[in-house]
Amino acid sequence: MTWEQPSQAFQVFGLGTAARLVGRRNEGLREARRTLERTIARFDVEPSPGPTPLVFAGSAFDPSGPKTDTAWDAFGGWQVIVPAITLLRRGDEWAGWACAGDFPIEEHAAQIASGPETSPDELGASIARAVAEIQAGHYQKVVLAASRIVETGPMTPAEVLARLARAFPTCTIFSIRTGGLTWLGASPEPLAESRGGYVSLVSLAGSRRRGRDSAEDARLERELLDSEKERWEHRLVVEAITAEAQGLVDDLRVPAEPTIMKLANIQHLFTPIEGRLAPDRSLLELVERLHPTPAVGGWPRDAALSAIRRLEGMDRGWYAGPVGWVDAAGDGQFVVGLRTALLGRGFARLYAGAGIVSDSDPSAELDEIETKLDALRGVIAR
Repeated sequence: MTWEQPSQAFQVFGLGTAARLVGRRNEGLREARRTLERTIARFDVEPSPGPTPLVFAGSAFDPSGPKTDTAWDAFGGWQVIVPAITLLRRGDEWAGWACAGDFPIEEHAAQIASGPETSPDELGASIARAVAEIQAGHYQKVVLAASRIVETGPMTPAEVLARLARAFPTCTIFSIRTGGLTWLGASPEPLAESRGGYVSLVSLAGSRRRGRDSAEDARLERELLDSEKERWEHRLVVEAITAEAQGLVDDLRVPAEPTIMKLANIQHLFTPIEGRLAPDRSLLELVERLHPTPAVGGWPRDAALSAIRRLEGMDRGWYAGPVGWVDAAGDGQFVVGLRTALLGRGFARLYAGAGIVSDSDPSAELDEIETKLDALRGVIAR
């Protein structure tokens, strides 16, 4: 497991395995949270103002979704991982912990499953059907995604991670390796963070590509800020996050207007949300409550998940699922598994999606998905 936030000079490296607990593919965050809580409770650590041991965790997007890609079988529905050795860097300061564990021989890279890629024509038709269902009042928003297989040649996961860190320094760069495959990504979207009882949440929804020069970039930024469709989609996410956080987070502070987050090839509407973790509540409860947000699933949640299962026709695996870590004090970070790839021998399967609402244009949404896929293609493809 690796975790890096280049712009904050923050890195975590997990080496070897003290414990790796894997859930069945029809299990999800609820089972992962219970296992993670039991694992943290077993730490025998004296209270300290300094860093404490970390437990890593991740889960699939939807335990009830299609399971047609056997490459995800080794990952299961969720994993809870305690490395044998954990190294953590904040700026120039390093910390480390060791647990009794194994250092297995490096697995040979496995082959990515040769399932079909998402056809643009089929996805465009699914987007059109989703728009019709939204206009008929079945739900308000759904996020539909696509996958592509690209050739990577002899590039190793470490090389890909280094490229991601250089290309997306403001994102969270992460990886989990199992069964000879590596799931990695450069997520722009924090899900929840807790430090010393204070909680940070983020709404990231609504997007435009970056401009070819500063003038075009500024025009696209203004277009994004002025778009009624994009602002409505963004507001839906803000309202859903604040509603789900009720009872778990006190003193929520939500800016009245979004700002812009600029990434290498795309810009998003961005609203940071802050508060205090309520007494006897945990970051893990908050992650379970929030996932999936309308930014990656849709709204209302159950109706949107049903639409994804019917219309998308793809095994998402861990794409758009939560991934992160928690320490013995209950602090930690989770992000949404976006801008991700499943890396195997010589090839990788890339994932990206777009939010569909009542006035979505299928061709524009397909362009947005390709823009997001291009962000990874440029780094991973040979």
